[in-house]
Parts: sequence; structure tokens; C-alpha cells
Amino acid sequence: MTEEQRIERIVQELGDTVTGMTDFCGEKQPSFLFRFMVRMMRPLLSCEPDKMISKGSIRIRKMLHPFLLKILPAFLEYRQVIERTIETPSEPVIWCPNHSFKDDVAASIGAVRHAYILFGSFPMFFNTFDGIGAYINGVVMCNRKVRKSKLAAQETARRLLDMGMDMLIFPEGVWNKTPDKLILDVWPGAYRLSKESGCKIVPVIHYLADPHKKYAGNVIHTVIADPISMEGLSEQEGLTLLRDTMATWYFYLMEKYGHSTREELLEGFETASDMWENYIEMHTGCVKYYDKEIELCADYRSKKNICPEDVWQSVADIQNIQISNATYVQYARELVAREKRQDFQRRF
Repeated sequence: MTEEQRIERIVQELGDTVTGMTDFCGEKQPSFLFRFMVRMMRPLLSCEPDKMISKGSIRIRKMLHPFLLKILPAFLEYRQVIERTIETPSEPVIWCPNHSFKDDVAASIGAVRHAYILFGSFPMFFNTFDGIGAYINGVVMCNRKVRKSKLAAQETARRLLDMGMDMLIFPEGVWNKTPDKLILDVWPGAYRLSKESGCKIVPVIHYLADPHKKYAGNVIHTVIADPISMEGLSEQEGLTLLRDTMATWYFYLMEKYGHSTREELLEGFETASDMWENYIEMHTGCVKYYDKEIELCADYRSKKNICPEDVWQSVADIQNIQISNATYVQYARELVAREKRQDFQRRF
């Protein structure tokens, strides 16, 4: 049996918990860790909370966590500075960090109390040593392509909170690749989990001025904001409060530690769009195992927020061009093409 056949057999054995090999590796070939990880971590893919966690596994991870914290700084590409923290709450909480650079998961583990991670990047987990570190810490695996997996992850997270453990959830769901949003619109999962469990949400905000250059002052600045209670708040009110809190702290850190001038940023580029496109290509390129298929649609977009390209797409698709509609069709096609070109979040 060839290596490809062995891997295909593993995927078939996992049944409807995965959609195919791209779930595990994106567009890359599996690493030398893959077969070991997928066989050892198979219970995490079961979509059965009783198999994904146990009291015994929680005890082991609590014992290993201090050791993990000692070695964690060695795996951070940039030094981390905690700018603000809070008194550790006595009850379980849901930590919600922003998501924008390669080491933000490790930076979050090092900044907060021991918490299980809601982990949605299968390629990173099953092909890199980051996955081993996350497993030692404690994870709830979620295949974002499979509804059954998402429901199981939500139930497992709720059980962990009931058992006295914290959860660490990235509410943006994906790296923020936009040039104009401090924080992406956040998914409702953290809010719903908070309402079900009665646990508060604690925003965690990281800022790294330049994730592609190393110099003395370029460190990960981290703020732990005050806990937020979702009691009495509607879903929209709760999500808006969480996002606004994260964006406010991010703006504060950016104003304090970001000192690039427009001339410096645009040096060598004709437009700001060209500069940002180059930046995002470099940014996503620094992650070897990047599942572009899911990352292109993993940001939260409410159905209430209609994009211009969605409105004009039907006009742009008109094939029967006549004198009466030619101007409108041409305008629609140009608008749709421009909007899609500027939608960096769903291009990379």
C-alpha cells in the first residue's frame, strides 16, 4: 500500500467528520507529523463530546500547563509584553482574543489563565508542532466545513465550562486581512455560549506593529480587558459590545506603538491597494499550512449587511446586451469587479 493510499484510507475511516484531504492539509502535502497526529488525535474528530474530553484528561492538562508556559516564550517569534491584565476571576470565563498574526494563539495561551482552545485550523494542528502544543494545552477541535462538527464543538465547550474550565475562542473566526477594520464582525458563538453557561466574556487584544520585521521595539503588546456580562443583552447588542471593546483597545495600542508614516508604507508601490495586496500575500505566505478553501469564507457576514457586489451581480450577469441596458450592465460589471478586487478578506 502506498503512502497516498494509507492517507486516503485514514480519511475514509473518519467518515462524515471530514470532507476530504484538503481539510487536513489545504493545498499542501501532509507533513511527517500527519499520520501520527491524525491517529493519536482521532477522538478529537469524533463529534462526540464524551470522547473529546474527560475529567482525567483535564487533570493531566492542568498538571502540564505550568510546564507549557515555561517553554512557550521560546516558540514566540516576537517577545510579548502584557500591557494590562485583570484580577483572575474565580468562575470560568470565555477568553476572546483578536486574530491577525501567526503567533496569536501562542500569545493568547501565555497571556490568560489555563483555557481549552476552540481550534478550527486542521492543517496547522495536524501538520505542525503548534498542534502538539495545542493538544498538550487542551483543545476542542472544530471542522468549520462540517455542521455536525461545529455543533459538537459548541456542546463540548459548554461542558468544559460546566466542569470549571475556561474556554479560549477567537470570535473573528479568521485572520483580519482587511485594510480598514480594526476588528472583523464577530461570530455569535461566544455570545451564545456565554448566555447558555452564564460565564462572562473577557476580551484579549494583541497588537504587533510589523509581523514581518524584527527590531527592538517590535513586540507583541497584549491587553486583557475587563470581563463583559451578556446578561440582559440581545445577541446584536452583545456582539457589538464585544467588537467595540476589542476595537477600542486595538486602536489604543495602534496609536501608542504604531509609528509608520504614509511615505514609509507606500514606498515602492503606486497605490495603497497595491501595498496592502503585497502585505497580505506576505502575511498568508508565512503560514505553510493554510487552508485557503475555508479561510476565504470563514469571516462572519450577517445576511442583513448586503454588499454592493451582491446587489449588482445579477445585472452584471445579463448576457442579452441591448442599447437600453448596455450602460447599466457595463457599470455593474466594473463595480462588481472592483468590489471583489478590494475584498482582501475573501481574496486571500
